[in-house]
Amino acid sequence: MELPMVDVSLLSQDSNEKSIVIKQIQEACQTWGAFHVINHGVSEAVIQAAMEVNRNFFDLPEMMKKEILELGSRDMFSPVKLLTFQRSARGSDLLQRDLVRLYANPFEDFIDFWPTEPADYREKMGRYTKDVRKLGITLFGAIMESLNLGPTHLQENFDKGMHMVIANSYSPPTPESSIKIGVAPHSDHGIITILLQSSPGLEVLDMADGKWKALPCPEGSLQVLVGDHLELLSNGIYKSVFHRATLSTRTTRMSLASFHNFELDEVVEPATELTAEDCPKRYEGCSTRDLIKDIYSGEVGRLIDRLKI
Repeated sequence: MELPMVDVSLLSQDSNEKSIVIKQIQEACQTWGAFHVINHGVSEAVIQAAMEVNRNFFDLPEMMKKEILELGSRDMFSPVKLLTFQRSARGSDLLQRDLVRLYANPFEDFIDFWPTEPADYREKMGRYTKDVRKLGITLFGAIMESLNLGPTHLQENFDKGMHMVIANSYSPPTPESSIKIGVAPHSDHGIITILLQSSPGLEVLDMADGKWKALPCPEGSLQVLVGDHLELLSNGIYKSVFHRATLSTRTTRMSLASFHNFELDEVVEPATELTAEDCPKRYEGCSTRDLIKDIYSGEVGRLIDRLKI
């Protein structure tokens, strides 16, 4: 699938160039639920350092990682969480996936929970999360503008909102694996997810034909995915994108997924400006806490679908 390539630097140019980019974003969110971004303000040096330090973290001895973080904590809202997902005993082709999840906004409130090993972990991941947060704020304003809500609509709420980063390490598939799935099909709970990949592996469900399409990760680009809360906020104008992670190589695949949302308990509802007599409210409201709890609840289907009126 060829997604639109959005040049973020043009959002600060004259009104004509900016309007073209806003239109690109609008079409991408409506048609694909995803787009690439370039000239996004996160330098290649910062990107490579973040990838390297997470690779070094996952290479640490298991006992050391257990000392750094509580492995498999039962608290789904812990500010730092380390988990390992292994192949199902039922013979599933799901690959082993190790992840570390970090809360990152406000940055000063959470940095002291982050790993202390490798010694430069906080420094390198701190630079990346700060830069990708700035990008998220810029993109949120552009997305609100693309909905004709204005670039400052709910900006303060978003500025104070959650920023959660998950570093993923996917083990190489075994030779006998036929379907090499790293993460099962799902949509993300946030407003937007900004994804950095060490190698291609993201597949999205094409809204037009219902088929899985592989997405490239062009050099220097990041991928932006529409989340459940943006679908809700837009009253269904934008749809959260179903996606999954796959592996076709014999090497470990890394990714950094940055989830951007409002505060944990802020209830998000369709914008009143996007409802009318001939376009009524299509969803009940919910919070990020509601969406995350539903993921762990075992309920069939997505909460966003059950909220439809």
